[in-house]
Amino acid sequence: MLSLYKISKTSFILSVYFLATFLFASVTFTNLKADTKLFNEAQYHVETMMEDIQFLLEVGKTDADQGRILLTKLLDKYFDSLQIAKFSSMPAWRKATTIEKEEFITLFEKYLVNLAAKRFDEFKDVEYIISKIEKRGSKMLLVDGHIKAPGNKRDNTQVAWRLFLNEKNKMRIIDIEIAKISMIVAQNDEFTSIIRNNKGKFSSLIDVLKKELDNQY
Repeated sequence: MLSLYKISKTSFILSVYFLATFLFASVTFTNLKADTKLFNEAQYHVETMMEDIQFLLEVGKTDADQGRILLTKLLDKYFDSLQIAKFSSMPAWRKATTIEKEEFITLFEKYLVNLAAKRFDEFKDVEYIISKIEKRGSKMLLVDGHIKAPGNKRDNTQVAWRLFLNEKNKMRIIDIEIAKISMIVAQNDEFTSIIRNNKGKFSSLIDVLKKELDNQY
């Protein structure tokens, strides 16, 4: 029987990385030269996400259930859950069945939403300052910046988003980096360990997520 110790560590990591998104009550841009269409799209993506987050935080403070609903919609609008789930579970993902992949994606999204919803009150009254946007390849961008929160331990923490244009030519976030540490890399380490300790079975990861979700309600 697999202990939930591993997934509890994952919960902490994911809550920090995923919820970095909810740290930012406003956005300030400094020294940007967003003179290309792609850069403008990345800037717009971040700006509109921040506006939605401000509203979500207000709702979440008084209505947790409605906050989860809005959070699910925000995840779908700004993030590529398929790519995040895929790269978080490589290389086992390649051998998973179609049914296993579909079930894992559904559970993974719920897992992220629940982690975020539990910590609404911790993420307010801070500012995110974008310092630069860099192009990484033909369709990938890195939006880099830091948290401004005087008197808060998170003050001046570096946070960056990796965005890319998907097959529908829509901008989506696929990774968050805090202090140069990637969410996907950290998550992949945890998931790979779970699968390895269960004879390489992708289904074991699904079982652990199911148990964790049961414990969250």
